[in-house]
Amino acid sequence: MTGIDTSLAPRGVLAAQRLVMAAAEHGDLAERHYLELKSILDLSTKKDKEKIAKFILGAANRMPETAAAAFEGYAAMVIGVGGGSIMGIPPIEMMEIAKIVQQYVGAAGPRWDIVWVPIHNATNQVLVVLVDPPMPGQGPFPCRSSGDSLTNGRIYIRADGETREANADEVDLLIQRGSAASKVEVDFAVEVLGEISPISHDDERTIDEYLSRQTARLLGALPTPQPPTTVDDDYPGSSGRTALMGLNGISSIVSAMLIPEERTEETYRASIDAWEDRFRAAWSSARARVAASLLTPIIVKVTNRTTVFFHDVEMKLHLEGEVFATAFVDPEWADDFSNLELPRPPRIWGPTQRTLGVPDYSHLAYMHPSTPGQSFPPSVSFKNGGSVDLDLDIGELRPLGSYESEDEEFVLFVADASLTAIHGTWQLTARDHNEVFKGEISIPVASPVDVTSAARRVLLLQDEEE
Repeated sequence: MTGIDTSLAPRGVLAAQRLVMAAAEHGDLAERHYLELKSILDLSTKKDKEKIAKFILGAANRMPETAAAAFEGYAAMVIGVGGGSIMGIPPIEMMEIAKIVQQYVGAAGPRWDIVWVPIHNATNQVLVVLVDPPMPGQGPFPCRSSGDSLTNGRIYIRADGETREANADEVDLLIQRGSAASKVEVDFAVEVLGEISPISHDDERTIDEYLSRQTARLLGALPTPQPPTTVDDDYPGSSGRTALMGLNGISSIVSAMLIPEERTEETYRASIDAWEDRFRAAWSSARARVAASLLTPIIVKVTNRTTVFFHDVEMKLHLEGEVFATAFVDPEWADDFSNLELPRPPRIWGPTQRTLGVPDYSHLAYMHPSTPGQSFPPSVSFKNGGSVDLDLDIGELRPLGSYESEDEEFVLFVADASLTAIHGTWQLTARDHNEVFKGEISIPVASPVDVTSAARRVLLLQDEEE
């Protein structure tokens, strides 16, 4: 006979199924302060739903250090197992259970949940009721209503093998538990994994050269004055006038297929100047995208070094100085000019092709996604403003457990190449802990990263030696 695994709480169906099998094997001998077995309960009656409420109140009124010995502090009530067999009960909706149970535990009472475990070839299922771990800072949870086995205002406690009314000493301990929030020892480790580098670039060389080449191409398309054409009537092989008429015939067909240039030279030159201004203004964002493809993605790691279970954890991390955050960019995506969202130059001077009723799909070649790849909600949100503020929705932090943000999500870089370290502060809050945990962090600055070559490559400005 193997023992019941109490190292993890039976929060999912598979874990609850393993608990059900082990509980059936051990029977009532398995009952402890963290586990109660019920072979049969009729959950169509208020009386039997009240028994669930009694267990919830009793489990929530345990001391945290006692509860932490099993199931990560949770307590489980297994309904539908007894006498060495698994018979289950007819399943009902959570709402039908909760509307009775909540009358006894109250809206501000302990948190609890249920897991239904299916039985092979049976309509019945085993119900596992889970009660959240008791925490320092929680006072006693009194009963909020009277029933067959519960009395309004009384305090019940779960002991080994029974749920009963608390005695005076146990009530004193629960009152002390309620004043113990400030005694929780803060021991979190916050790490920023990845490199934070200064960014260097030769914007003047890169942008001036790119704009110079593009402007020369655009202005080179303007018409130049041509000398008058004369026709030589003595052209050998045919009459000069006949040849000219033939050429004019071909020219008229070509002209019919083209829309003449409608812009004036002055308007065309002004559009080139306006495009250059827009390009220079947009380049700083495009350069950041190129840099984001060269930098190491950042991961924020938070470790709980205490034996306390923290729920609904949120953390704010503030990094001081000229630090900037931006979304990570896949290197292959950054190599595509169209993905940098830079303004395109005006249409080059000259006539345009008539569509002759055929739909024009040429514009589709310029369409591109605004963001690379599939979009997922970020695990870290950031705000730049001379320094960086990061917000993390961590969720649960188990005793001695850790959390890591998603990889390839964002990067950090600094503007000051003389900076050797970044000072940061963090604040962490959690449900059931009425205080803000605080700490500091120091992050070394890595070697500078030059983005000039990458920028020139995406702008097709590679020199021969490059």
